[in-house]
Amino acid sequence: MVIHCNSPVRPPWFRTAQAHCRAGTEELPGWLTCELGKGHTGEHADCLDTMGRGTFDVWLRWNEGEFTYVCAAPCEQVDPTIAPRLRQACWLFTGHEPGHSWEFEDLPHE
Repeated sequence: MVIHCNSPVRPPWFRTAQAHCRAGTEELPGWLTCELGKGHTGEHADCLDTMGRGTFDVWLRWNEGEFTYVCAAPCEQVDPTIAPRLRQACWLFTGHEPGHSWEFEDLPHE
């Protein structure tokens, strides 16, 4: 069984996000939550934006107080055990660990 890590962290722009909310402009997320599988090694990761199929996604990775913005290609691995028309591509980044998005038994941020 694969479940999400869900490690929360305040993003480096938290104070900016608060100011944007007060000014009535578009909201920035006040929290990031790791979208990788529980028990992963290395940095946590949360997808900030998707640029479209066949391009890249923008991820923020962190370990303690260190944050890194990463442009990464989506994994797009599919579950080979189900009918092709029902397959959904993994939305995590290429080289992620452990588990593909379609293997998770919980929803992100639960």
